[in-house]
Amino acid sequence: MNKKQKIAAISSLAIISLLIILYILFSKETLCKSLEIEFVNTGNQNIIGKEDVEHIVFSEYKNLLGNSIDNVNLGMLERKIEQYPSIRNAEVYKKINGILGIKIEQRKPILRVFSNFGKGFYIDEKGELFPLSKNGVIRVLTANGNIDYNYKGGSVSVKTDTSITQTLKDLFFLAKHISQDDFYKVQTEQIYVTRNDEFELIPIVGNQSILLGDIYDYQKKLDHLKYFYFHKLKELAWKNYKYINLKYKDQIICVKRH
Repeated sequence: MNKKQKIAAISSLAIISLLIILYILFSKETLCKSLEIEFVNTGNQNIIGKEDVEHIVFSEYKNLLGNSIDNVNLGMLERKIEQYPSIRNAEVYKKINGILGIKIEQRKPILRVFSNFGKGFYIDEKGELFPLSKNGVIRVLTANGNIDYNYKGGSVSVKTDTSITQTLKDLFFLAKHISQDDFYKVQTEQIYVTRNDEFELIPIVGNQSILLGDIYDYQKKLDHLKYFYFHKLKELAWKNYKYINLKYKDQIICVKRH
């Protein structure tokens, strides 16, 4: 037997041994020992807890622990978990050691809304509505004032649902723009909707209100405001001003305190 034949024989033997080991491992009925739940891309804030995910799983498989893990329909369980409003994606998989692994991707809220109906909700970066968290308040931009929308739960999209008001659509696009701008993301605390459906921004630093007006050309208005903040405001003793008005095209009007 030459060298090549020896290598081929050893390789074949190794493959056969591996197949025998795998057969022994997987031919036995594997009992489910526990759940292993992992949250991915969550940052520092969890909208839901592990106990919420466990509740969903055990609602479907009451006698899961101690019974065959092969009885779990992975695809069905993933779809069931993804029905939870705060969850964007779920991945369920079996481990050789009898652990059922679950990876959870939560929704990423960019706006917390308080409507005239008194029931708050979040809007995520994709424009999907979902309920407030039982795990505490998520630190995001807040919107309140004249917002006429009664969110009743379930899957609702700002972009496609016919029940969504124009004000709520405008709030989403404004909040998304703010969330994607490093300066405005840390500087803006609140959006207030007036009775005339105009928008006011409440900054974290400073005690002025920013009168944005209607949503028209809001990106350009905010670009002007940023330039004004960086290049002009220091010169104007800005603490003496109550309002910074951006309503009028290519103008910034500062209103002094009385």
